[in-house]
Amino acid sequence: MSPEEIHLGRPAQGLRGVRVVAGAGALDRALERLLDEARAEGASAERERGAAALLAAADRLDAHRVESDEAVAHTAVELAVEIARHLVAVEVQAGRHDVERIVRDVLAASGVGRGECVVHLHPDDTAALAGVAFRAGTRIEPDLGVERGEVQVQTPSGLFVRDLSDALEEIGRRIRSSLRSAR
Repeated sequence: MSPEEIHLGRPAQGLRGVRVVAGAGALDRALERLLDEARAEGASAERERGAAALLAAADRLDAHRVESDEAVAHTAVELAVEIARHLVAVEVQAGRHDVERIVRDVLAASGVGRGECVVHLHPDDTAALAGVAFRAGTRIEPDLGVERGEVQVQTPSGLFVRDLSDALEEIGRRIRSSLRSAR
């Protein structure tokens, strides 16, 4: 063995049958190369763990975004219904609602046809219909138990009610349902 060569002794378990002989400079280079490879492997593994963590974070962010979008949409619908409720209340209190059309719509929906029925309205709405002709079997009666803008039609088949609050809630339900089905 020359002074430039260093025998590394018995080969490691995975190197059976290999005799390692290296010069002093070669040993430094081999050691540096092994260290570089180990660092690269470590960096690669670290990058893979980092990439996996980043993907997981992106998935969580996406889930939160979807949840947030749904919450914002729900809140927007609730706000819209409340605004509509307020606007309708203002219009009804000011008497700017078409009582005749409302009554005719409820009569049509009731299916009573030309049969006998009693239409219960708030006294102010009843007064607004003075002089309006309805079918012969229809009687209009003031009722303090009915809010302005609302209609109750008593028929032999039952009571048909047009309640503003319920109508607005139904509009909200339909919008929320359409949002859910759009996803």
